[in-house]
Amino acid sequence: MGRRSIEPEAEKDNSERWLLTYSDMITLLLALFIIMYGMSSVDSQKVKEMSQGLEQALNHGTSKTQTVKGGSVSADNLENVYKSLQAYIKERNLEQTIDLTSTGTTITIRMKDAMLFKPDTAELLPGSKPVIEEIARTLETIYSDINHITITGNTADLGNRDAYNEADSWQLSVNRAVTVLNQMTSIGLEADKMSIEGNSHYNPIASNDTEEGRAKNRRVEITITGSAN
Repeated sequence: MGRRSIEPEAEKDNSERWLLTYSDMITLLLALFIIMYGMSSVDSQKVKEMSQGLEQALNHGTSKTQTVKGGSVSADNLENVYKSLQAYIKERNLEQTIDLTSTGTTITIRMKDAMLFKPDTAELLPGSKPVIEEIARTLETIYSDINHITITGNTADLGNRDAYNEADSWQLSVNRAVTVLNQMTSIGLEADKMSIEGNSHYNPIASNDTEEGRAKNRRVEITITGSAN
């Protein structure tokens, strides 16, 4: 009796086994790609929704901050200071020597040099010191709402444009601004928000052809700008 051979069957089984392995691998890869695509789509949508929500929240918060801080608080306090200074000027009959204006975001105090300084000097008159100090104390009450204070000195044009007089005019306008600043800080007002300017006679508000006009041009201006925050 001859031996039964089974080798051909075994070879057939081995030759087809790789097809099953390949099929399983393709199925797994397909499933993996489907899962990855699904995760990508979901995450993308979630990211988009989160981004939109964050943007709305930030915009809403910024809008509220601007509404609350952008001008209303500062403007109200500036208006109170303006009214307080206006009452002080009227009470002491200073309307002829001090001009006060407000734009809602800035206050400008314009003081004639006749009530501030001895003629042709940067030396304060005794009676001007209490006025400057009162202005400083009033500003001190809202200093956190103030962005900047600029003190500007101005002189009149007498027609003498030689080098000596030009230099003297520039120096006098600067020195007068510094004197007012020093008087304001002497009561404790911090100088970190303050600066000085000197315009010489190059920023007139009236004609220099008359004494009345020159008296208006000789002045120191204090400009208060409200905070932007």
